Amino acid sequence: MDFEELRNILNREQKSKLTKLDSDFYESVRAYLDGLHEEQKTASGREVQFLADEIDAANDRLQRIFKFRVGKIVNLASLNLMEEIDGTRNYIDAMTPIERDIYQSVLDSMRRGWSAIDEMLTRELRPPAPVLGTQPVKEAVLDEVTAPAVENVRSASESDEVRVEPVKPVESVHRELSGYTVVRVLKDLPTFVGADSNHYTLAKNDVLTLPDLNASVLCKRRAVLPIAIPVK
Repeated sequence: MDFEELRNILNREQKSKLTKLDSDFYESVRAYLDGLHEEQKTASGREVQFLADEIDAANDRLQRIFKFRVGKIVNLASLNLMEEIDGTRNYIDAMTPIERDIYQSVLDSMRRGWSAIDEMLTRELRPPAPVLGTQPVKEAVLDEVTAPAVENVRSASESDEVRVEPVKPVESVHRELSGYTVVRVLKDLPTFVGADSNHYTLAKNDVLTLPDLNASVLCKRRAVLPIAIPVK
């Protein structure tokens, strides 16, 4: 293994097909990098920096190779789950032992997830069991509307002492918002856990209340804009 071979493998992996690698590919790269580190110990002057640059570049290429291959492996597992591809054996043979473990783990997780989804959908689509021995809804409602109830309604409407609940003042709304800030969201944000332990997923132009701590941080990041509620 050397830098030129790593570059050639990366060029092949940038294409759509998963290329076949030797089963000890990652071990060979590790040995190659270890050799460069050993050379650094006895090198001097510009050679040290040259070796350091080669190590960084090799690590970068290795990470990109792994990223391309894992993306293809995950996609293959997904297609295999939906039974949309043939020749799966050929793709598995192109993987190193470590990559086969990744493939099988992804496939097993997808199978468990789809099984859970399928079970949930089947359960929700199943018609509810009929309830026996109960009165039809229409008859039950008619039986409950009795003459005394009508009389009670009439007496209440004729009374001079009907109680009316007062409208909640604006100040009480502010007391309920204590510890929270009303904000307008300026850009989409990933889901996060707020200071109140609730999960928040914010989309642009949403208006909602956030814990003061989270609102303050997001205001500084110019992700949200506080909205003042006037008290009359």
